[in-house]
Amino acid sequence: MKTTFIPNPKKVSSRFMFLLGIMFVSGLGQIVGQVKTHKAIVDSEIDILTVVNVITPNKGQQQDIVENLQKGLTDTMRYQDGFISASIHKSLDSDHIIVYAQWRDQESLQNAVKLIESGGAPNMLYVFSNSTPEYHPYDVVSVNLAANRK
Repeated sequence: MKTTFIPNPKKVSSRFMFLLGIMFVSGLGQIVGQVKTHKAIVDSEIDILTVVNVITPNKGQQQDIVENLQKGLTDTMRYQDGFISASIHKSLDSDHIIVYAQWRDQESLQNAVKLIESGGAPNMLYVFSNSTPEYHPYDVVSVNLAANRK
């Protein structure tokens, strides 16, 4: 039987609860006891592979490609070893679709590509067969957040 550690706020210091709150809000996949969170991370200090894929669907197929991307990510890709996250962005002024994906490393990405090419991810194969994808790996150099106005 698996047990999960959840601190009793009456028995721990306010400093501990503050630090615990910061850890959960940070979204960095911290493990507290046996509880793990999964979130997309954009951070220049974390060593992950970022892939930006610009997809140009065949004429009139933008929505169909978006739906197949979503199904492929939900049904198959998110279960692949090394997959961290993927965000789908649909252009408002063209047929383009951007997929911002994060993988643990290049090997994880290559294994996913092999899975798609072998037919093991049919929705993803459909997407890439009915569009022109162009993807490149990136390192996050910096993240700039809004600041309070003076």
